[in-house]
Amino acid sequence: MKRLIRTLFGMAVGAAVATCAAAEEADPHAPGQARSVSFAPFPPELGVAIRPLDDSTVNLHLKDRFAAALAGRSVRVQEMPAPLVLNFETEVDQTFGRRTLGPGEVQISNWESQARLNLWSSTRDSVLGAPRDTIRGTLRYVLIATLDDEQTGRRLWQGEASYAGAPADEAAALAAMVPILADQFGRTVRQRSFRLE
Repeated sequence: MKRLIRTLFGMAVGAAVATCAAAEEADPHAPGQARSVSFAPFPPELGVAIRPLDDSTVNLHLKDRFAAALAGRSVRVQEMPAPLVLNFETEVDQTFGRRTLGPGEVQISNWESQARLNLWSSTRDSVLGAPRDTIRGTLRYVLIATLDDEQTGRRLWQGEASYAGAPADEAAALAAMVPILADQFGRTVRQRSFRLE
């Protein structure tokens, strides 16, 4: 009985430590976020071909990065035709922060349209004040990968990594996210936070 209690206590402590570690790793305010979902298991010995959905120069470089990262995890990478295909695509979005109404601002809206008029402001562009610098947005890089069974079309795994506020080097930011997704390949990871160096 004592052995059973010790075992259960050890399992509870281990679960608490794992939960704390997962909570530390999942910071919703970190610039990098990655998540993945495994829909079905697949035999690890099956060959995987890597196919960019856009053949841009950046994506062709990422194809080689994916091949190296997956091979480093003992995944058998091959050219087409292959039983499994890792499809991936990239996006670069520019997001703008949401502003609240300041002093001297009026907002008018109805079902069909919405207008905001800034009559006077000492900190932003306004009708009566001097023009201010254009609001700058934040670049957000997104890398989406899916693993599909080429014969049945069934989706086996899907992963996504995104990074906001990265330097304006699209190729470097996306390439740095490849190993992060490759590390989650075939697994479900609800949320993983990261920072690019």
